[in-house]
Amino acid sequence: MNVSKRNIWTSIKNIYNNSPWHASFTYPILYIFIANILGGIIASISASGDFENTFLLNMALIFMLSMYLTPIWVFIGLIVSKRKKPYILSLIIGLGLLSILLLFAQIFGANLEVK
Repeated sequence: MNVSKRNIWTSIKNIYNNSPWHASFTYPILYIFIANILGGIIASISASGDFENTFLLNMALIFMLSMYLTPIWVFIGLIVSKRKKPYILSLIIGLGLLSILLLFAQIFGANLEVK
């Protein structure tokens, strides 16, 4: 294995092993906020030009939709890290909040249906 590849892999494993609570909660939440803020800024720049530049709009959508990839970060941490409890807890809380959000959307969205 190449030395540079080994150093990158070691640094990734150190992120997961040295601060598992940050890697399982703080970093994914920060990424979600930053990705949405950047996506909103890029979309507003595109909107100010009457959406003529579709590249900016596509980049904004990529940023906003990439937040759904954050569970992959937590699953990798679950596999790579020596301490599993923060990652399991993060998955339980994240998936639990998602199911509660979907339940509320179904309950409160029923009144919005066209009959």
